[in-house]
Amino acid sequence: MSDGRERTVRLERLARKGFNVSIRVVDEEGWKKLTAVDSTIPRSFSQLRHLCQSIFGVRRRRPLVETPFHRLLRRRRRGLTVFSTLRGIISRRFEECGESLYSSFFAGLGNPWLTDTQRAMIEADIDDAIPEFENTLETDHFILRWTNSSSNPNDNIADSSIVEETAGHLETAWEKYETTFGRTPYVPSGATKIEVLFRDLMDILAVASPPDGPIQFDARQWVDEPGIRQPTSAHELFHKLQYAFGYRTVHTPSGTHYKWFSEGTASWAEVFVWRRVSREYKLRDLFNSPDLNLYSASYRALPFWIFFYTRQKDTASDNPMHAFLKKYELLGDEKGAMAKTIDEDWPPNSVYGELDTFFALFARDRVIGAWRTTPPGEPPYEPILGPDGNNIVPELMITEVPLGAGDGYTHSAYVSQLGTDYYRFNFEGDTDGKLLTVSIAGIPGGDYSYYFVWEKNGVFKQAFFPFMATKDYGFSETINLGMANSLTVCISGRGTGGPYTINAGVEG
Repeated sequence: MSDGRERTVRLERLARKGFNVSIRVVDEEGWKKLTAVDSTIPRSFSQLRHLCQSIFGVRRRRPLVETPFHRLLRRRRRGLTVFSTLRGIISRRFEECGESLYSSFFAGLGNPWLTDTQRAMIEADIDDAIPEFENTLETDHFILRWTNSSSNPNDNIADSSIVEETAGHLETAWEKYETTFGRTPYVPSGATKIEVLFRDLMDILAVASPPDGPIQFDARQWVDEPGIRQPTSAHELFHKLQYAFGYRTVHTPSGTHYKWFSEGTASWAEVFVWRRVSREYKLRDLFNSPDLNLYSASYRALPFWIFFYTRQKDTASDNPMHAFLKKYELLGDEKGAMAKTIDEDWPPNSVYGELDTFFALFARDRVIGAWRTTPPGEPPYEPILGPDGNNIVPELMITEVPLGAGDGYTHSAYVSQLGTDYYRFNFEGDTDGKLLTVSIAGIPGGDYSYYFVWEKNGVFKQAFFPFMATKDYGFSETINLGMANSLTVCISGRGTGGPYTINAGVEG
């Protein structure tokens, strides 16, 4: 039963193995507020223990119930493609990074209504999944622990040079963050260094939560895939930097659509530090599925954050990400921080001084290939390598429409909030000098941005942005094949997006 007081509980049984984590047990009013903000936190002992066994799998390394889904997850770990879809994004509870999942679990351990006995039972479940770490490597800012004697082979790392390499990657990222952001990553309360553990995380690659806990890397994947070590080290340490700016330590993220910030910026950090990513989908998917709502994109928001950083970067010393994090620290609202950062960076009355129109600019720059180029024309983020060391060249999904003289085209669709649909009208030889008419009709309550990009044989020529048009829009223009032989129409959702119908035709 709750005693009505807030307190900190250290999980001593885990600490004896080198897994040091402290739990903040909130008071009753704090618990009510916390669970009202974050609906993913388990609210009862049974929910919490079930989540614990799902995450840690206890020593048996089996889910509570063997299902086809769990078998598919195990197949995915062996590198097979299990889930595929032509359009859209599949979300899974067990993601690459366990930041949000582990945060929800450890927040649930802070339930003031849990008894000491119940908390001890859950700690015993965790303890059953954690091996003894007989090896330790200490650096300036980290204490790394690993084993090669666990009965579970997926816990083990035999080659100590892998751990030494990781220590170097973490120290490199630490130095870059401290230099760039003017503060260090968050170190757990009462500690002087961040602990790093290598063990079997099952279907998770790495995790940095809770704030007062260690960074953890999946030992098997760490051994099998050398190409993930640099970017994933930077990714997880950036979560610790987010904590230093108040994320989870001061501000509890609300709702379920905050990972475009938490995982999106941590994915940006992979590129910022190493110019590579742990998984290619982070860079490709916002091009393969450009209509994906930015707020639902999670890791896949990476291209937008690269665009944000490069487009807002006016000078070599300018750091738009630092400006954003400072505003987040002040406001505790990632959307508000983004809007304020954009507004303050652009001149007064600039058409791009708000998020909706800034996103329309991102929609255009994905077409012309300028999404990772600074205003002076410097490409600081090119190339970007995948875990295999190969350059990633994302391809934008565009609906290609050939138009000849006398042809017409019509299509009805739905565009998401902060998502974009693309249509490229390719003009045939008999259209020169003919009148092109394009119109887009939305619905009452819909909210849209439109950008029009003229190209000649795939080379950008000119664009226009009717920024005042947020509902229906149309125009007519004479086709000049000597100037351009295609027109790409970018239809982006603003605050809501919505259904629309696009019509295009060339006079006969």
